Amino acid sequence: MGRLKVGFTLLLAVVVLLCPFRSQAQRSEIGIGLGGSFYLGDLNPKKVFHDTRFAASLFYRYNIDTRLALRFAGSYGRITGNDKNFDNPRNLNFRNDLVDISALLEINFVNFFTGSKQHRFTPYLGLGLAVCFSNPYGQYFDPVTQDTRWLALRPLHTEGQGLPGYKKEYSLAQFAIPFGIGFKVSIAKGVSLGLEWMMRLTFTDYLDDVGGDYADVGQIRANYGDKAAYFADPSGTYHEVGSQRGDKNFSDWYSFAMVTVSVRLNGRDALCPAYSRNQIKKRH
Repeated sequence: MGRLKVGFTLLLAVVVLLCPFRSQAQRSEIGIGLGGSFYLGDLNPKKVFHDTRFAASLFYRYNIDTRLALRFAGSYGRITGNDKNFDNPRNLNFRNDLVDISALLEINFVNFFTGSKQHRFTPYLGLGLAVCFSNPYGQYFDPVTQDTRWLALRPLHTEGQGLPGYKKEYSLAQFAIPFGIGFKVSIAKGVSLGLEWMMRLTFTDYLDDVGGDYADVGQIRANYGDKAAYFADPSGTYHEVGSQRGDKNFSDWYSFAMVTVSVRLNGRDALCPAYSRNQIKKRH
């Protein structure tokens, strides 16, 4: 919980630092985004948009002026990975349903606001801070019941987490840094459409439950059971204890690519040109 408190404190700090602006230039929008999510990590080391799954987002945009906007969002996306897709004999697999809470600064390339007639569209850059909540699952075939099901991997301690001489359990809540590019177009007085691709750099290597070395399978079985022993090394050829299971040099990434629709809440006319970035600078 300590990291979460620090994360929300940083989110609040971002808001405080970015909000000393004229109240006349404020504009509020709410919106939704629909698209796809994927991940890069130990079970997908290089293929962008590989095995993309459904993603969605709800957001609130606070327009600082015609060049800057602060956006708060809650997003959901599923990420998956499977060694079979890359001919990797480890035989590991996972899926993870992510909940992402983010604060993002949007930087428009040109003066833009929803309802503008002068500049109806703009590319933009996005950069911010996010907190990601995750819970990786692995697919398990039960030889007794002959059925296949998904089991939560963290409680199975697949790399010996919690045992003497091994790492402690990894957290299911992690920080991430979102960044990317988008494109917005005003289609009506109070409505705009967007298309964006935002990557998330995380500070964990366990979105896929793979990030360290092989543990002693016998010790895992004795402490956590047969299913834990299976997921620790499902290759069928037991690896030497301490040999590499995952790449410890790189953290996991995940990404959202979405089409967005936003609606301006303020009933007043769109931003007056007097409050564009250039005009504000001239008046001070």
